[in-house]
Amino acid sequence: MKKKLTAAILSVVMLLMSGSVFAAGTETAEESKYSGEYGAFEQMAKYVAERYIDDSLTEEEIMKQGLSKLLENNDPLLVQLLKSMLESLDDYSEFYTPEEYKAFQDKLNQNFYGIGISMKMSDDGYVEIVGFLNEDSKAEKAGLKIGDKICKVDGEDVTGWSISEVRNKIIGEENTSVRVSVLRDGEELEFITTRVAVHENSVNSAELKGNIGYIQITTFNSTTTDEFTDALDWMREKNIKKIILDLRNNGGGLVSSSVEIAQQIVKKGKIIDVKFRDTKYNVTYESKLDKPEFDFAVLVNEHTASASEILASAIQDSKGGTLIGTKTFGKAVIQNTYPLSNGSVFKLTTGQYVTRNGKEINHIGLTPDVEVENTTDRIDTSKYTPFDYTTKQSYGNSSDNVKAAKERLYLLDFYNGNTDSDVFDDELKTAIKDFQKANDLLSYGVLDIPTQKKIEKVFSKIEVTTDNQFEKAYELMGGNLEDLN
Repeated sequence: MKKKLTAAILSVVMLLMSGSVFAAGTETAEESKYSGEYGAFEQMAKYVAERYIDDSLTEEEIMKQGLSKLLENNDPLLVQLLKSMLESLDDYSEFYTPEEYKAFQDKLNQNFYGIGISMKMSDDGYVEIVGFLNEDSKAEKAGLKIGDKICKVDGEDVTGWSISEVRNKIIGEENTSVRVSVLRDGEELEFITTRVAVHENSVNSAELKGNIGYIQITTFNSTTTDEFTDALDWMREKNIKKIILDLRNNGGGLVSSSVEIAQQIVKKGKIIDVKFRDTKYNVTYESKLDKPEFDFAVLVNEHTASASEILASAIQDSKGGTLIGTKTFGKAVIQNTYPLSNGSVFKLTTGQYVTRNGKEINHIGLTPDVEVENTTDRIDTSKYTPFDYTTKQSYGNSSDNVKAAKERLYLLDFYNGNTDSDVFDDELKTAIKDFQKANDLLSYGVLDIPTQKKIEKVFSKIEVTTDNQFEKAYELMGGNLEDLN
C-alpha cells in the first residue's frame, strides 16, 4: 500500500506540474488558496485523500506518511526540519544535535578544548595570537609565537574569518591534534599542537584608586557564582564598599547564577517572579539579606540581556545601586531544555519573568537611572611625538622619528616594545617590516619617509572610544577622574 500511495502522490505531482488539473477548470477557487512549496504539498495530499482508490486515507495521514518517508533516511533534512520548526516560534527556541549540545554545554561551563591562546583581529583581516592562557603552554612549546597571524586551521584557509569562527575551528576533542598555519615575517609556517582543557573566567575584578572596586561579569555560567563570591571576598579584604559592576555586553546565561549573585548583594525581598504556562510551576526567587554591605554603580547597555537584566533589575528596584548607561536589550523569557532519545536536545521558551517591582521588560528593557552614551572620535595625534618627514632611520639610530614610529606602531598593534625609548631596536625593525608588508610598501625594515607618511596616515584614522559610562560610574562612586589618566 505504501508503494501505491507513493506512486499516487508522484502522479499528482506530475499532474500539477503539467497544469492539466487547472486546465480542467474545476475547483480553481479552492485551489487558489494554495501557494508555495508547502501549499503544493497540502494540495497534493487533498487530491489523494479525495480521489485515491483507498478511501480510508485522510489528508493528515497522507502528509504524515509523506514526511515520514522523506525523512526516514535523510538525517540532515530531519535536522533542518526540526531546527526550522523551533526557529519559527521565537528567537530563543533551538534544536541541537548531540555535538551542538555538547558545545552549548561547554560554553555554559566555560570549558572547551582548544590550544590556550588569546586572539585579536589584525587590521589586515587575520586573527592574531596576542598571548597564551597558561604558563606551560603546549601551543607555545609547539612553536607558536605572539604576533603570529593564523591563516589556516587543519589546512583550511581562515583568512578573513572572525575570532569566534577561527576559535570554533580550532576547538575539538581533548588530547587530539590540530594543525595551525601562521604568517610570520612574510613566511607561512605550520605547527601541530594538542587540544587541552581551557577555562575562561566569567568574572574579572580590580581595585581602582579611591578605594573603589570594579567587577565585570561577562556571562552567567556554572562557575560564575563562585567566581563572583571570590571577587566579593577580595573586596572585603581590601575594605572596599563601593563597587562598579559592569554588565555591559553580557547576553545572559544561567538564571540560577544570576539569582545566586543577587542573593548576595540585594536586600531582603523579591528578586524576580518566574511565570509559566502551567501556573503550578511558577516560582518566586527571593533574597534574605538583611543589610547589604556594598553600594553599586551598575553599567548596562543595549547588549545587557536576560540573566544580566535579572541582576540589574533587582539592584535597581531594591535601591541597592544606580544603573548607568543605555537601555538594556529586553529579554525576559526563559528556556528549558528537553533531551530526545537519540541524544539531541531542544530548547523551548516556557516562561517569562517579572522584576521585583512588577515590571514586564520583555522587548522593552531596563531604563538606566543615569543615561550615558559612550563617544567615538578620531585619535588626537597632537599628543604624540611628531615625524619630521626629512630623514630616514634604520637599525641602531636614535631620534624623535624612531620614538614617533614606536608610539604609533604600538597602538597599531605592530610593536610591543618600549615606546619611551628612541633607539631603533630589533623589535622596531620587525614591526616596520610587518607594517610595510601589510601596506604594500617595500618590506625591508627601514623607516623611510614614505613609510613615515603611511604610518601617520593609518594612525590618524584610529578611532578612540571614550568610556563616558565608566567615567560617570567612577565619579558617582567618589572617584577623581584625573586618577584614570
